[in-house]
Amino acid sequence: MKYIVYILVLLASINSNAQSSEKIELLNSDKLVNGPKNSDYWICSGNVSFKHNNTIMKCDSSHHYMKRNKMIAFGNIRIKKGDSLSMRGEKLIYEGNNNIAYLSGGVYLQDKHTKLSTQEITFNLKEDIAYYITKGEIKDGELTLTSEKGTYNTKSHLFYFKKNVEVISTNYTVETDTLNYNSKSKTTFFLGPSYIYSNNNTIYCENGWYNTITNLSQFRENAYITNGENLVKGDSLFYNRNLGYGKAINNISLIDTINNIIVNGDLSEYFENEDKIEVTKNALLSVIFDEDTLFMTANKFVSYSSEKDYLLAYDNVKIFKKDFQGKCDSLYYSISDSVVNLYRTPILWVDDMQITSDSINILMKNQKIEKMLFYPNPLIASEADSLFYNQIMGKYMTAFFSENKLRKIDVNGNGQSLFLIEDDNKDNIGLNKAICSNISINMKESKLSDITYKVVPTSTTKPIQDIIESDKFLEQFIWRMDEKPLSKEDIME
Repeated sequence: MKYIVYILVLLASINSNAQSSEKIELLNSDKLVNGPKNSDYWICSGNVSFKHNNTIMKCDSSHHYMKRNKMIAFGNIRIKKGDSLSMRGEKLIYEGNNNIAYLSGGVYLQDKHTKLSTQEITFNLKEDIAYYITKGEIKDGELTLTSEKGTYNTKSHLFYFKKNVEVISTNYTVETDTLNYNSKSKTTFFLGPSYIYSNNNTIYCENGWYNTITNLSQFRENAYITNGENLVKGDSLFYNRNLGYGKAINNISLIDTINNIIVNGDLSEYFENEDKIEVTKNALLSVIFDEDTLFMTANKFVSYSSEKDYLLAYDNVKIFKKDFQGKCDSLYYSISDSVVNLYRTPILWVDDMQITSDSINILMKNQKIEKMLFYPNPLIASEADSLFYNQIMGKYMTAFFSENKLRKIDVNGNGQSLFLIEDDNKDNIGLNKAICSNISINMKESKLSDITYKVVPTSTTKPIQDIIESDKFLEQFIWRMDEKPLSKEDIME
């Protein structure tokens, strides 16, 4: 009889305060005991269950403070809100007036998208927001997310992670200090210094996102990607994992630490299936040698990584290095073989000499120029004085270098030379034109030292006073020294 009276009193008290869902409602208790005299709570035990609004709370035992609309529950806590959210723990303090639940002891939260485990949670049942300040672990499909602190909005499905955040997936791992995660859209948002490790690659950014459903990602603010040997930087990095397509925008740097190559620009595209990278918009290539740097600009650079790494340059190619400069329409650079080929009206300037040819090949060894090959229709010219030019042409030419200095030039086939002749007083006395199939020119301190004709040449010398304008030039001669770049800045204009 006493037990029945207690129940009736409790129910009457609840109903008298409000018939609404704002008051915590006792649904069941195998045993009900009144607290000390003049106290406002009841002690419930055995299959205890409560309801508040649309939330059901179950436990082994509880203290129910009716006037304060509060309860403290112990043992085997189970909370269910609606048909999707559930929580478990060992101790619960629930404030009915503000809809706040303090759950501790092996806490486990689950909804349709996510599973969260931690030691303590503060859950606002009205706003559907959970907070934890003890290490928490999120399970979401193949993802495992851990952090020291976190917030989860079960309405928006948005997690906010803070301090020692780690994300582990089958394809990548993330280490950061601040991160948002939307469990519905499966999107990770990076909000601070973050490292993403995938296969042999490391991505760093301070702002960005990654969607595990679409496999789209974007990284910003000091963002870069590296595999230890190569590094890509840019204001914004975008990657489509499904298509194997990447894009970098503004202030781009592609750094090859093995070959000491840097490519800068404002737009870069990566095509994974082709092992191809394209760089356009203010593109600048830098090849760093021990004592010097080769700079190159073009409308487009295309790099291929395969068994042999090579790079292509297209349209308006310009080259600057202290000991030689050049221009051409297109260029091939075999990185693995250290070979550079210039095509379509190429021109080189080596010291005071101008060299033109249908194509030019530059061969390097140990970061130094070893030789240059010119074919067909090569022509070498240098200014003899303000009126005359020394010139050599042939079918093929080979220029030999030592310590990046031009030492010798061999002409093979259809050789012709045109040189200004001086007397002992350095006065001009005539122009000598010689025809010889094979010619060898020795250089000393970047100046002509002597010429050797391998066979007896056909030679004529015309006196200065008899020279007409057409005598001054070999076929195809055009003086283009005004196009010669004098600095790195010249080729970037």
